[in-house]
Amino acid sequence: MALFQLFVISILSSCMAQDEDIMTPVVNIYSEMTELKASLNGLTADLNTAKNELAEQKSLIHELQKQIKESPKVAFTASMSAAASTHRGPFSDETKLIFDKVLTNIGNAYDPVTGVFKAPVKGVYYFRYSGSAFSSHDMGLSIFKGTARFVSSYEYNSGERNDQMANGAVMELDVGEEVHMRLWIKSWIFVDRRYNYSTFTGYLLYPLDYSSV
Repeated sequence: MALFQLFVISILSSCMAQDEDIMTPVVNIYSEMTELKASLNGLTADLNTAKNELAEQKSLIHELQKQIKESPKVAFTASMSAAASTHRGPFSDETKLIFDKVLTNIGNAYDPVTGVFKAPVKGVYYFRYSGSAFSSHDMGLSIFKGTARFVSSYEYNSGERNDQMANGAVMELDVGEEVHMRLWIKSWIFVDRRYNYSTFTGYLLYPLDYSSV
């Protein structure tokens, strides 16, 4: 009898121990909930930050689009017209070239009658020219900013059939400042009737003062 009682007590003790294991939680639920809440708060903060950054980027894009839309559009390319292929020069004095054949004149800042570009806004501009000529004479070309020579090219009589040249420059111009081309003394430049070998080009890179628009 005593042996049977001991056996029963052993079984009951074992069952009680198993019940205690079942009732004992594997994890601390309160601690897990606290960590999950902290993670959720962090994700919410990150989301709000991302929303704010997106709003700032949209505002910046809108402002840039507005500036681009309101920025003046200035660009021109002109050549010289002739009924038949001919040349300008040579002259005994340095002579202003008038590129009277307008190919592009957005903003109408270039005057084909005078050959002068007048800056409509304060800004940074780019100008470029190309020149072609028969090789029996020298060819010299310059871009002038106002009355000052800015950049030049010179091609000596090479003995070849044709000479070609080109040059360009970036200029900062105030409103109303003028830019034009000149042909050097005792040199010439070819003027064709349809191919536009010799050209004068300029355009606004970006304005420096929107209040002048």
